[in-house]
This record gives sequence, C-alpha cells and structure tokens, in this order.
Amino acid sequence: MQTLSITVEEMAKLLKISRPTAYKLVNSKDFPVLNLGRRKIIPYKKLEEWLEKNKSWELNYK
Repeated sequence: MQTLSITVEEMAKLLKISRPTAYKLVNSKDFPVLNLGRRKIIPYKKLEEWLEKNKSWELNYK
C-alpha cells in the first residue's frame, strides 16, 4: 500500500534537507500541506507533483 501522506520530519529525511528547512518549505505560499490542528501533513502525491513542477529551481540555484 502506498503512503498517502507524510510528516514534515519524514519529508526532511526523504529530501535530505534539515528539519528547519523543511518547515520553511512547508510554510511557503504554494506548498501542498494540510494543517490538522498543530500538525502539518503533506499528501505524498501532491508533494511529488510539487517537486516535478518546481524542479527548475535547481538550475537557478547555482
């Protein structure tokens, strides 16, 4: 069974970024996140779509 959603900490590990960077990303304007009370959940499918849509930042980052 495919994972439907992941936590911010799981996303940080998956993307190999720090926890503070993951929270900055999650709190950005167009990032797909569900706020459930104090908990933030990232729908896995939406994360994949967001990464595909925003992969061009890598070229501009250098």
